[in-house]
Amino acid sequence: MKKLITLTLLFALLKPVFSQNSERFSEIITHLKKKEYYEGIKKIDSYLRDYPTNAPMYFNRGVAELYLSDYYSARKDLLMAKKLGITDRDKIINQVTSKKYMVDILSKAYITDCKLDSANGFKPIFSYKDTLRGMLRPERTCFDVYFYSLTVKVLPKTKSIEGVNQIYFKTTQPTKKIQIDLASNLQVNSILWKGKELKYSRIYDAIFIEFNEEIPANESHMIAVSYSGVPRVAPTPPWNGGFVWKKKKRKYWIGVACEHLGSSVWWPSKDHLSDKPDSMTINVQAPTGYQGIANGDLRSQRDMGDKYTNFEWHVSYPINCYNVTLYVGNFINFNETFTNQNGSYKIDYYVLPHHLEKAQKYYSKTKDIVAAYEKLFGEYPYKKDGMAMVEAPYTGMEHQSAIAIGDEYGEKKRRTYEDTDYDYLVVHETAHEWWGNTIAVSDMADAWLSEGFATYAEHLFIENKLGYNEYISAVAKTMQRIQNIWPVVGIKNVNDNTFIGGDIYHKGAAMLNNLRCIINNDSLFFSIIKGFYNKYKYKTIGTKEFTTYVNESTGNDYTDFFTKFLNEIDPPILQYRFKLLNRKLTFTYEWKNVGKNFSMPFCMTINNEKNIRLTGSTQSQTIEFNDVDSFYLPNEGRLDKNKITPNSFTYYWASWIH
Repeated sequence: MKKLITLTLLFALLKPVFSQNSERFSEIITHLKKKEYYEGIKKIDSYLRDYPTNAPMYFNRGVAELYLSDYYSARKDLLMAKKLGITDRDKIINQVTSKKYMVDILSKAYITDCKLDSANGFKPIFSYKDTLRGMLRPERTCFDVYFYSLTVKVLPKTKSIEGVNQIYFKTTQPTKKIQIDLASNLQVNSILWKGKELKYSRIYDAIFIEFNEEIPANESHMIAVSYSGVPRVAPTPPWNGGFVWKKKKRKYWIGVACEHLGSSVWWPSKDHLSDKPDSMTINVQAPTGYQGIANGDLRSQRDMGDKYTNFEWHVSYPINCYNVTLYVGNFINFNETFTNQNGSYKIDYYVLPHHLEKAQKYYSKTKDIVAAYEKLFGEYPYKKDGMAMVEAPYTGMEHQSAIAIGDEYGEKKRRTYEDTDYDYLVVHETAHEWWGNTIAVSDMADAWLSEGFATYAEHLFIENKLGYNEYISAVAKTMQRIQNIWPVVGIKNVNDNTFIGGDIYHKGAAMLNNLRCIINNDSLFFSIIKGFYNKYKYKTIGTKEFTTYVNESTGNDYTDFFTKFLNEIDPPILQYRFKLLNRKLTFTYEWKNVGKNFSMPFCMTINNEKNIRLTGSTQSQTIEFNDVDSFYLPNEGRLDKNKITPNSFTYYWASWIH
């Protein structure tokens, strides 16, 4: 994936170009370098009245407008600069002005096998195959899975697998047919029910199983699906997933990640997010001399007599099917015990032997992370199974009680925390044990509930360990990564890939920060987050459950706020005008591009010292300040983290009327 230009890098890439009047040009550049954007823009306005075809000035004004969060004006000016022939600025201009340019970059990181249609909002043209995958058809709603007993034999030499899954289910209504799922590149060898082989048909990745009689409602049954084949190889795991076959020190090192693709990419299941089994057994059969690791608690290990060893793992809790995983490798184990007021549980680490010392240092702060999350959200939800971190042949994934952590061990800093003892990957993936694994989404359209909460949990962890100022810094850096290409909430019933672009992470977290600012009562806000978690833990939910819970808990209707940040693309616009004369500032403001009941705070910094929290609505308001030499509206590209008034720093765009 190409490195994206965040707002803080834009000005560093600006290279002034000699223009018709060098003295005036230098004065403008001086204003911009001093972050005097209002003065700089006024000077550029004057300059362009005299020289209306000066491309560098349009470019410079566009960059200044970006620092004021005025994206609409910036896009017009940057496009004009390009039209007038400015050179060597295409990367900046395209990133700000061209959604297609950004979609092309982002899609390479997340997908390889479908075309995004610009006429369809840069979404795929969804097909019957997508509805088979994402919709709760009658053949799915007629039964509920309560237990899987999965056995998978991993054959590294041929990069293939073979196995059987016993699917235990209860009918919810009379039926003669059910749908399970398995990738079409994998072969179904047999489907047995009561010792007899069942007939079935396949349409794409869906398998429709025919019973030879009608099964009444409220009956429990088991089918055994035997299968084999060469599973999909992951192009860019974990986002674009599948199996990962690697070697390290001449030893096999194998893993699988399938969050968006789903469990059916490598094992037969009812592959819909709304249906979590209550528990599960996973038998990983690995070549003798290797370890087979999966979710849950290791119950037994036995020699199968064919140069393979069976590792039996048991999951005691409900689990997302995409969280079911396996690892095969030459692992070494070390562990520690986490103790709280209710007892203790073990945290295991499975790492490659040559990384043991590095891993022990890297994971030395894990208990700090767990303790912070237990304080924020509630006790670790999988005590019977314990917690584990496994060195995976890809970056990371929140596999329940067997979290995948790559082999970088913090050497590549995708997030920069003030305290380098904490690497974002462990902080983020551990948060998923609460958000994403325990509170789980029922449709990929609502995946922000997993990723947005996990990202925001990072910020809360930073606040817990390093203080509010570093929380603000983390929030601002996350805001810089927001793309605003797609709505945060995706399209239901088609297994929509809402991961593309990352806004379910970044804009989802920014929305939660904004909500905290709106509520402006931390005691209430944190009780809402914790209460919501405890109400819905081990369940599958959607966006509506969260928004309803917030509205009921606060006694306020935040529908317009949630609609703006979750269902629409562009953020709210703070439209404002001001007059600064004789050190008196008159500031008029209102929110635009929002529902009529929208209200949200923002902040203003006066004289680079005093920070003030203001709350805007869709009605115009005017406020006056004395003894003002200068002011600015802090945003993700310009702020002093040490001077932000609590619950005032929010994400939005702006429009300066001048």
